[in-house]
Amino acid sequence: MPVTLTIAAAACVYLFFLNRVLIQMRDVRHKSFAIRAGGLLTVAAAGVVGYLAAGTWWLILPAVVLIAAALGEIRRLVVRRRCAGAPPVAVQRTTTSSRAGPITTTDLAVRRYAITAPGWHGSALRIAHFSDLHLNSHLPLAYYQDVLRAVAETQPDLVFFTGDFVSYACYAELLPRVLPLARGRLGTFGILGNHDYWADAGIVAEAVRASGVTLLANGGTRVATECGGSVLVAGCELPWSRGPWQPPIPATGELPLLLTHTPDNVYWLSKLGFAAIFAGHYHGGQIRLPGLGSLVVPSRYGRRFDHGHFVMNNTHLFVTAGVGSAEPPVRLWCPPDVFIVDITGHDGG
Repeated sequence: MPVTLTIAAAACVYLFFLNRVLIQMRDVRHKSFAIRAGGLLTVAAAGVVGYLAAGTWWLILPAVVLIAAALGEIRRLVVRRRCAGAPPVAVQRTTTSSRAGPITTTDLAVRRYAITAPGWHGSALRIAHFSDLHLNSHLPLAYYQDVLRAVAETQPDLVFFTGDFVSYACYAELLPRVLPLARGRLGTFGILGNHDYWADAGIVAEAVRASGVTLLANGGTRVATECGGSVLVAGCELPWSRGPWQPPIPATGELPLLLTHTPDNVYWLSKLGFAAIFAGHYHGGQIRLPGLGSLVVPSRYGRRFDHGHFVMNNTHLFVTAGVGSAEPPVRLWCPPDVFIVDITGHDGG
């Protein structure tokens, strides 16, 4: 019992530190190995401490840690429930792999959402939201191409890519063979993510633009729609970009939408009047345990907004699990997905 207590407490502390600090550090050689080794050493050391501390008052400390972790989890559940948005109106699987098995690395899900933007007077819009392709050698190029083709069949008006196009700069040359397969009728837009910056932002940006994607960086653009409507599409690459970010001001009756790689920005971005924010970065945890969900999420808020649809300050937040996989190069009980979001105005137009 003492050993179990100290190991459980140490695991909670390590996961807290991993999510908020370690996993968010720049990729360097052997980073993944160091994270795994650190976890094993932490558990082993905790087991030894638990054995030596058996029958002493020192066991109060791991008990306090577990109580604090339980209170934190209760708070997370309360916040998630308070900010929960509507679930998908439909989920379509595009593969025939076994859904009962744990490995879901290429078991793509197309999740469809429908929301209303009260201040929008334009025609209905369909948005296809991709993130975290992480183009690399772990998955065949044909997989990425099939994903883009599947979404192209939904006939989106706008296509959004919210960063992490590649894991390493050497794969950027493959982007023109993938990204053009899904284009928005009114435009295709994107921003860079942390891995794009770590790889080489210049090389990745050049390849993305060569693929027909308009990179927003820390700026924005306006897209005209039928019936004289206008959509403001803005990008925010903080905290990885070094340039300043000045939030664009939407015109009256305009639909303001924002692309940001990390949902961690939602607390301050949701106060700026955007109708919807699109993000990725978390991979849905990439490994989700039945009954527990995600454990490792690169966020200062832990698992709070790891995946799905949320509403904060009247702003819709969409957090996709992404298309590709980073380290480890596998998804368990966490299928990759893309979001299809239909937006209508207050009059259903």
